[in-house]
Amino acid sequence: MLRIVLAIILSCALVSPAAAETARWRINNIPLDMPLNDELDGEFLEGIYQEKLMDRLISSVLNEWPSYHINSTLKVGKGKVTQKDSAPGADTDPKNEQMELYFSSAADGHRIFWIRSRKPMNAPADAEGTAKIMALVEASFGKPDRIVTEAERPGDAILIMVDPQLPADEQQKIKAALPDPLTLDHNDYMEFWSMDLQRRAKVLGPNFRGAIVELIAFQGKLESMQVELLDLKRAQTVFNLGN
Repeated sequence: MLRIVLAIILSCALVSPAAAETARWRINNIPLDMPLNDELDGEFLEGIYQEKLMDRLISSVLNEWPSYHINSTLKVGKGKVTQKDSAPGADTDPKNEQMELYFSSAADGHRIFWIRSRKPMNAPADAEGTAKIMALVEASFGKPDRIVTEAERPGDAILIMVDPQLPADEQQKIKAALPDPLTLDHNDYMEFWSMDLQRRAKVLGPNFRGAIVELIAFQGKLESMQVELLDLKRAQTVFNLGN
């Protein structure tokens, strides 16, 4: 039963196992490189919101500073969004999923370089529960290239996967830039989700492109999962990453 429940939780955020090796990785049906206004692979971002996310969409706001980004709040679980779901405070309610899309420069076509999703979970943070979650992540994104844990945070993990759609030589360069083993000091580990892109570039390498899954445990329970697709090379069209 636990595996079935976890599969349902993950399915809304991660690509299907069959798509992991054959198609663009996606979060909530949205891939990296998707332009804000133009099509990608025959799809438009507006169409994805209207056709694939509308039943779950509680709110969505486009901000233009410091770079173009969209903050969206999505309902977790079955059933269409109701008036109760959209009550004031829904955008900060921990029972909902928060998703952020960040876009590159206008010259680059305002293409997505960063997708971030944070959603609640409720599963045991013991070895078995964590192993099952990690197996499901691997089914979607492949075997992690690096796994970061901290002894003081049992049940937590940061899983890092390089995008297999890249040419083999680029994959190898990105993996070579990832320390092995990759270790973080306590503050960087605790603040990884909120870490700015300059620090990310130092940790992951300035050309990192891939998926990052962070599992957060508290009092013996896996309480949230944070999933990212990130292209730091494209991020440099709008941010100075110190290179």
